[in-house]
Amino acid sequence: MKKISYLSRFLAGLLLAASVCGPLHSPAMAESGAGGANAMPPKWDARIPLPKGAVLVSSTEPKSGVVYSADFTAPGTYKELVDFYETELPKAGFKMGPKVAVAARKVYNRTFTYTDILDSVVISPSSADPSKLTIHVAYTPPPK
Repeated sequence: MKKISYLSRFLAGLLLAASVCGPLHSPAMAESGAGGANAMPPKWDARIPLPKGAVLVSSTEPKSGVVYSADFTAPGTYKELVDFYETELPKAGFKMGPKVAVAARKVYNRTFTYTDILDSVVISPSSADPSKLTIHVAYTPPPK
């Protein structure tokens, strides 16, 4: 029972943080017309796979530190999107970290690393339209 309680608290906190903070738009997005099929967030790590048809909705740049974030929408069911990341991240050379997946709530969180860079992907229902899914990626730009 304790494991479920801790997991529920973690997921509730994750979803609350996402809904309170919401997506932020960067000046780069406004300039690039984010939302287009080819728009990418600033300093995007091109090694991170995106499902076919993914569209950038919003992105943030760090005020301090190095972690950027980007929110995408993509066609597909919860299972298809989870399967995509479970398959494609290792193919792209990432080492898989811990995973939280709650299919009944359509919430998935997976950390992944490349050398010593830790990134994460979260799939969850859209706050604007819960019938659609949002893909949130927290990433560190690759070294040059």
